[in-house]
Amino acid sequence: MTRAAAILVTSLALVLAAGDPALAQSGVPPCPTGVEKPDVPLLIKRIDQLLGGRSSVGVMTMAITTPSWSRSVSMKVWSQGKEYALVRVLEGGPRETGMMTLKREKQLWNWLPQAGRVMKLPSSMLGDSWMGSDFTNDDLLKGNSLTDDFDATISGIEKADGHDSWHVVLDPKPTAAVVWGRIEMLIDRTSCLPVSQLFFDEDGKLARQMSFSDFRQIGWRQFPAKMTVVPAEKGRQTSILYSDIQFDVDIPADTFSLQRLRQGR
Repeated sequence: MTRAAAILVTSLALVLAAGDPALAQSGVPPCPTGVEKPDVPLLIKRIDQLLGGRSSVGVMTMAITTPSWSRSVSMKVWSQGKEYALVRVLEGGPRETGMMTLKREKQLWNWLPQAGRVMKLPSSMLGDSWMGSDFTNDDLLKGNSLTDDFDATISGIEKADGHDSWHVVLDPKPTAAVVWGRIEMLIDRTSCLPVSQLFFDEDGKLARQMSFSDFRQIGWRQFPAKMTVVPAEKGRQTSILYSDIQFDVDIPADTFSLQRLRQGR
């Protein structure tokens, strides 16, 4: 694409954003549709806003499949930026139903309904599996920010699901406390929607792949209602499917308090 064409496409995206009050009010960067080398920080910021927002409240079902067993867990999740999040198990096994995990800044707690007590967890457990799934605590509690914690570059353009996609490489910033040594992401050049992510450990070994699907229109967002993680270990898979989610909603401040957690509600 020539420079003049790229400017034209970007200008058109700005016009479309201005014509959508919800999009303009959100402050989300417009999608640089078709541009060969877009502003990468703005593109990643858009993805961060797409997947998180200022706040969110959602209900989801997590389905875990392994070679020897499978199960599903229903959950409700509240989040406020990257600093506060709460997960409550609505329906699961006898020992899981009612369990809650709270994140406040860098600290983690679990409410264990059977024991009737709160247990503090080390922040290092953000990278640990959540209830035997292939999602980590960090995934569910929205701990890391692609914008704040990673430096992003575009390494090229690839075909994905029949569409051209930007191949973006995200390397952790030196001061970032993140789980992964590198993340590679494919982003559709037409819609600016995430297609997939590859997660590599600190030794550069592929640890897992996450794919996004079932996109639904929620306000200005086309949000991926389904996210599927396939780890390097064969025969395993975990998917999350949202039945409901709302973004940029007002959440009572005490939702993320230890007092509420200790009350088990």
